[in-house]
Parts: sequence; structure tokens; C-alpha cells
Amino acid sequence: MSSNQTHIHRFIRTNPDKTARISFVLAALAFCYLMASAAATADSPGERMVMIRYLNFVLCGFFAFIIPHVRFPDRKRFLLQSLNLSPAALLRYTASSLAPVFVLFSVMLGLLAFFDPGNPLSQLESKAVTFLSGWLLMFGIGLMAVVRYISIGAVSQEWQEGRRGAGFLNALRNTGQPASMPPGSFPSLLTTISVAGGGMLLVVAGAWLAGVTGKASLEMIPGAILVLYAGIRIGGIKAVFDRLFYHTNAFYAELFLNPKAVQEGREPLRHDALYWVPARWKPAAWFSLLQLDRKQPIGRLLVTGHLILWTLFYAGLSDGIISTYITLLILGKTLLSYLLVTRPFAPLLFQYRLLAPSDWIVVRFFHAGGWWLYSALACH
Repeated sequence: MSSNQTHIHRFIRTNPDKTARISFVLAALAFCYLMASAAATADSPGERMVMIRYLNFVLCGFFAFIIPHVRFPDRKRFLLQSLNLSPAALLRYTASSLAPVFVLFSVMLGLLAFFDPGNPLSQLESKAVTFLSGWLLMFGIGLMAVVRYISIGAVSQEWQEGRRGAGFLNALRNTGQPASMPPGSFPSLLTTISVAGGGMLLVVAGAWLAGVTGKASLEMIPGAILVLYAGIRIGGIKAVFDRLFYHTNAFYAELFLNPKAVQEGREPLRHDALYWVPARWKPAAWFSLLQLDRKQPIGRLLVTGHLILWTLFYAGLSDGIISTYITLLILGKTLLSYLLVTRPFAPLLFQYRLLAPSDWIVVRFFHAGGWWLYSALACH
């Protein structure tokens, strides 16, 4: 890469969202603490492998559900278009944007495989095989999810414009069950199912191979094949990555930001749904929650968070680990209210015209109370 391209790439990566970075670091520390706590209870590499399988189940759901929401539409897409970056530079930009997520998941898998306070140097070879088996599968699933979603723009646009899927949509209407989402969302839904379901099946396949043959190293085969296939797919789209990147970003920008797409999909939060909020603060609470629902994939974040919780329950981890995670889950949901004081959601001048500062404190209390009540009922 030339010196000029290096400077351009550094310029693009400057001025990061500090709030997002701090939130990511706090979440990373919390998850690493959970992984270390779980690993400390393992007595053998076999138990560590079971934990890694459970974690990979969760990561399959993460890559399937969250990628389109955290990556598209890219906030810097207009700047990237102005700079007219090459396909290779755009690919590098996308890789660097997702690198922290892959690094975090690698550290989490490493902690499950190697963190052993009692015998840190024992069975290192078995621990390494355990780590590689889990890491290859995580990395392969993540790469495939990125490849599938980055290539989905053209197909989704054809569904949205009625050039594809017309027969399926007409069949739904004829049965009296019209689609409850924009037509362009169906490819994304199918990709979500295929990434989550396919990844989980590969986890099971690796466990089956290791169990039937009695050789733990064979569990690396599904992950290695997936990484190889993902690498071939990336090599195939590398030359046209810029077209795929902008096409997919344009489609998701229309889908996520176009009010018509919202009207064609599910109904927004209703005012009377906040029956538990007193009348004085109900309009402000409704407005705030509606803004959050429009701007952030809160529903998918909650699904992912509770998927992790159910996995912890199913894995039979200690009450201390589960209680710690529930606490972090409740705090994380509560911290979503912080977004409501940022300028893109509600400028201060607008808030002051709507309610006094003391009233806004009460509104935030109802937000936090609502998230806490939801978490308590879901975890009960």
C-alpha cells in the first residue's frame, strides 16, 4: 500500500465515536471476566471444549443477527464515496472496522481454552487444540456472515422492487397472511437463518467428529473448511468489492431510514403501550423509546443478550457467573438510555421546550425501570 493510501486510511479512521468505543471496552471487559470465571471452574480440556461449543452457538447468533445493523448503512459512506477508494482499500477499511470484534471473540475463546489458575502450564497441547477448534469455527462463521451480508444489496433491491420473490409474496397474500416486513428484508432474513443454523450445525458436526473418532484434533476440520471457503469467496468478490459495498449500503440506508419501509413493516411502538407511565411523563417516554427503536437494533440486541443468558443456564454454570451476567445485562439495557441525551436523538433545546430538567429525570427513571422490569421478568 502506498504512503498516500495509508494516510487516507488513517484519516478515515480518525475521530471515532468515543461513546461507542467506551461502551465496547466496558462490554469487552465484562465478557472477558465472565469467560475467565467460567474457565476457572473447568477441570479438563474436554470441559473447556464444551464451553467453547456453547460460546460458538452464541456467536453464530451474533454474527447472524447483528452484522447488518452494526455495519449498514456505514456512517462514513459519503466520505468514502468522495475519496473514491479502490476496492482493495474499501476491503481493508471494512476489515479494520470489524477487527475489534474478531479480536474480542478470539480473546474470549483464548480465556476459555487457556485460563487455568491452578495449573496454567498443564495439558497445553490439548488446550491449544481446543482453542484452534473453536477459533477456526468462530472466524469462519464471522467471515461468511460478512461475505453474505456485503453481497446482499443487489438481491435485496430486486426483492424490494418486485423483480424477484413475486410468486412467494403473492402466495402469502392468497393465503390471507401478507408479509409483515418489507419485501427487501426477506434475503436478509434468509441469510440470518442460514448463518445461524449453518454455523450451529457445523458446531455439532465438529463435536460429532471428535466423539466418533476419539480424536479432539478432528474437530478443527469443519472450521478449517469454512475458513478456506470464506477465503475463496472473499477472493472472488475482491475485484468488485466497491460495487458490492456501495450497493448494499444504499439498500440498507433506504430500508432502515426510509419511513415508507417502516410503514410497510411492523407497527411502531404505540402510545397506549406505556400504560405503566403516568400521564404527565408518558408523551416524553413514548417519544424517547420511539427514537431508540428507530435508531438502534434494540430488539436484536435484547434477543442476543437473552440468547447468551439461556446458553449460560443450559451450560449449568455457577450461580455467581449467571448472577454477574444478569447484572451486566440489566445495566447494559439501562445504559441505552444514555443515548437519549445525545444530540442526534433529542437536542437539549428541544428537551427543555418539552419538559423541565426535573421531569426528564423522572422520564429516564421510567426508562431504566422499564428495562429492569423486562429483564427481571425474562430472567425469572
